[in-house]
Amino acid sequence: MELEILHREPLTVDWATLLFVATLGIIVITRNAFPVRFFEFLKLFISNKYLSTYRDANNIKSGFTISLFVVQLVSLSVFIHYVLAVLGLSDLDDITSYARVFSVLLFFILIKYFLEQIIAVCFGIEEFVGQYNLVKLTYRSFIGLLMFPIVVVLFYNQFLSTYLLWGVLIAFALSNLVLFILLIKNHQKLISRFVLYFILYLCTFEIAPYIILYHWFAKS
Repeated sequence: MELEILHREPLTVDWATLLFVATLGIIVITRNAFPVRFFEFLKLFISNKYLSTYRDANNIKSGFTISLFVVQLVSLSVFIHYVLAVLGLSDLDDITSYARVFSVLLFFILIKYFLEQIIAVCFGIEEFVGQYNLVKLTYRSFIGLLMFPIVVVLFYNQFLSTYLLWGVLIAFALSNLVLFILLIKNHQKLISRFVLYFILYLCTFEIAPYIILYHWFAKS
């Protein structure tokens, strides 16, 4: 009788699995802690009831909003990490590369937010900026929640395909465009009161930063 010894790799903890499980836990806890609000949030694409009910700018600091912001941050950072892996600029399984992407993204969002608050105080438009940021954050959190299962599937199946990448990017861009149109449509009264500030705001904080990031990334 011949015995064949098979080498078995020891079980290791996958950092991505821990990240995804923790993110899923945040979603479940948020769902159980705010059942009615979460249900209204899920109907955001077809109903404006959620934004009508929770339109106070102070809701941006609520536990519900912060929890979904974390989900959005994880979804977006994993997707960017995936894009870099497709382009051959990083390793999809490298936690260091992902941590770098997550840190840069979080730093960019926080710096952008605090600059917006400073400009709002200088021009006396705190109410407008507060409500606009809440609406924008709500829509993007909704997209982040929808993206979460997609990035999980992409990560575990290692679909490093440029065609798939372009498909996801186009879908992401179209969803952002649709939600931005809904934002303007559902808040015409608020925007019309500050139309000049809104145009300046878009050029300064919604267009220029991403152009700068693109040129920085292209040169890097």
